[in-house]
Amino acid sequence: MSDGPLSRLGAISTRRALRQFQAARGDDLDEGFQRDIEMLWHKDLDLAVKAGGLLAFDGLILGAGINPLAASPGAPISLDAATAPGPVVLVALGVALLSAAAAFCVRAVMIGEDVDDSGLDGDRTALVQRMLAAYCVAIDAQAKHLARASQLTYAGGGVMAVGFLWSLASKWL
Repeated sequence: MSDGPLSRLGAISTRRALRQFQAARGDDLDEGFQRDIEMLWHKDLDLAVKAGGLLAFDGLILGAGINPLAASPGAPISLDAATAPGPVVLVALGVALLSAAAAFCVRAVMIGEDVDDSGLDGDRTALVQRMLAAYCVAIDAQAKHLARASQLTYAGGGVMAVGFLWSLASKWL
C-alpha cells in the first residue's frame, strides 16, 4: 500500500483501511480475529490516553517553568539571568527537556497503522497477519515514544525543581 511518501506517515485513507479489514474478515467475522483486533485497539487507546495525559502534564510544568523566566526582574518568583545565571540555565534546560518530552508525546499519539497489501492477491491469512503485524509495530512504537517522554519529563521536572530551589535558597539565605 505504498502510495508515496505520505503513506509512510500513516496517511492511509479510512476507506482503504476498511476495505482491507473487510477483505481480511471475509463474509463472516472470525471471533478470534475480532478479539485480537479489540485487544490491540484497547492497547492503542490506553497508550493514547497516557500520552495525552503526559502531554497535558508537560504543558502545565512548562507553564510553571516559563513564568519565572518571563516575570519582571524583582518579582517575588522571578529568575533574572544577570543576577542568578545558574538557576536560569537550569530552568531553561528543564524547559528544553520538557519540550522534548512533549514532542515525543505528540509523536506517540500521531503514530498510525499502515498495512501494505500489495502482492497478497486475496490471501486472507496473509492479509490478517500483515494487519495484526502493522498494529503491533505501531503500538510498540507508541510505547517506545511514551517511555522516552516519561524519562524526559522526569529529567526536565527534576532539573527545573533544582533550579527553583537554588533560586529560592539564594533569595532566602
